[in-house]
Amino acid sequence: MGKVQDHKRTAKAKRQVDLTQKKSAAADRFEFEGVVAECLPNTMFRVKVTESPFAQLVGRQLLGTLVGKMRLFRIRVMPGDQVKGYVSKYDIKKAKITYRSIKRPTQSN
Repeated sequence: MGKVQDHKRTAKAKRQVDLTQKKSAAADRFEFEGVVAECLPNTMFRVKVTESPFAQLVGRQLLGTLVGKMRLFRIRVMPGDQVKGYVSKYDIKKAKITYRSIKRPTQSN
């Protein structure tokens, strides 16, 4: 490549901002794992929290909604599914669901 393309490429690399290293956004929320208890209209769910580093969340039922790629690709979530998500520290009654676990409990005969 020529000198002009190399110059443009380095200038673009300097302008790039790495959003994955943003610590402030991650500090404003609490991650959790839970089980979907009930399906509600408009892709909303009642989620019972099973694991969380924030002790007050464990055992609570939250109102959760799908976000990001789950909404875009219409990932189906059913009652009994294990999900991961996060809750804002400003409103701990509403949750965002970011992942649905493929693992299902096996049925014993």
